[in-house]
Amino acid sequence: MRLPESRRLLRYRPGAQEHDLGPLRRSLAETINCDPSEITFVPSTSDGVGIVANAVDWRSGDNVVLPECEYPGVVYPWLNLARRGVEARMTPAPNGQVDMDALIERIDGRTRVVSISHVEWTSGYRCDVGRLGRLCRPRGILLVVDAIQSLSVTPVDVKEMGADVLVAGCYKWLLGIPGTALMYVRRDAMPSLPPDRAGQAGVKTSMVARPDLVWKEDAMRYQVGSEATAALLVLESSLGLLLESGIERTHAHITELLDRLIPGLARLGMTITSSLAPGTRSTILSFTTGDSARDEALHRRLLERNVVVSLRPHGIRVSPHVYNAPEDADALLRAIA
Repeated sequence: MRLPESRRLLRYRPGAQEHDLGPLRRSLAETINCDPSEITFVPSTSDGVGIVANAVDWRSGDNVVLPECEYPGVVYPWLNLARRGVEARMTPAPNGQVDMDALIERIDGRTRVVSISHVEWTSGYRCDVGRLGRLCRPRGILLVVDAIQSLSVTPVDVKEMGADVLVAGCYKWLLGIPGTALMYVRRDAMPSLPPDRAGQAGVKTSMVARPDLVWKEDAMRYQVGSEATAALLVLESSLGLLLESGIERTHAHITELLDRLIPGLARLGMTITSSLAPGTRSTILSFTTGDSARDEALHRRLLERNVVVSLRPHGIRVSPHVYNAPEDADALLRAIA
């Protein structure tokens, strides 16, 4: 499908080999309520978290606090700091649901970073990130948010969250492909987060001038080399479609599909492991048979019937999107039956 000219966000700059990312940055900035200068692109969510982990001026004895249910790819950058004497404090998250009180209790005078997902990848638990932001900012603690499981289907406001950094791979709910992730860095936090690697994309120096390591003034300083053009072109198209649908409308549509599933799963003897409370519910629904081996067998049978769901530590995860219809929810229930 060819997008109308008014919907095309990426354009080549005259005489340049790279794409003009300005329109795309502006569109994404509007989506998460920040300035376009605070938006950049990195290869993956893990890369973005790793940039922050390597940029902080750590001292031996410092710590980072995060829930034990975080996606492994964003836990490893913090665990890798052990060689520098930094402790990664993992806090309880029974059934993939964050115990916020326990997390806050682990924060102390040596905490430099709190890292958390807006929506947890196994259970779909939606965290009250704003509560952490209100706690961390006055103490000078960096708040790093993984939004890969929420961006484009759940409202995300980095100012309301109090986030200093937000990273979200574009191949999930943004309907992109692997190779690029949105990275937001609050402008006031940039001086304390110098880039941990350098390349021609992140510095001011022209390629025809004598190389001089002077960082760009905005979030593009965290770029290293050429961007993943193909992934950005896909993001251009998918973001246009998602914004046309509208985040609130998409969220409501997915919620209706999940509401259709919940009573049917209960009738079939399944137990919902996701939170259904208004403040912590998301567009992800997890359920279990009550036995991990049976969950694995059921997951395998559903895939054989072309019903695509994910097997996760706390059961089977269902993540419908804007393209799913009520008939798809009914098909899942029939396949389980």
